[in-house]
Amino acid sequence: MEQILNKLSEIELTAKRIMEDADSTKSALSAEMEEKCKEFDAALEQETNTKIQELRSSLEQKKNEELSELRSQMESALCELDSYYSQNHETLSEHLFRKLLAN
Repeated sequence: MEQILNKLSEIELTAKRIMEDADSTKSALSAEMEEKCKEFDAALEQETNTKIQELRSSLEQKKNEELSELRSQMESALCELDSYYSQNHETLSEHLFRKLLAN
């Protein structure tokens, strides 16, 4: 009977050690997974920031190109108006003068 109790005690001690090892392994794996998650989050954040910066740069460049085009169009329109005014100054003045006298 004593031999059976000793064997049961050994089995219980072995089971306890196995459970402790399992807990230790579980803790190590949990810590490893947490570290991998942190690394993944950091890498993802870096990648996101890089893409955001690229988009900002692209949008800034596009905005500058469109502003340049608008400035060019505006300068062209102003030159045309100046040219028209220079060529038709007398006619425009005469027309305006007659219109003012008519009222």
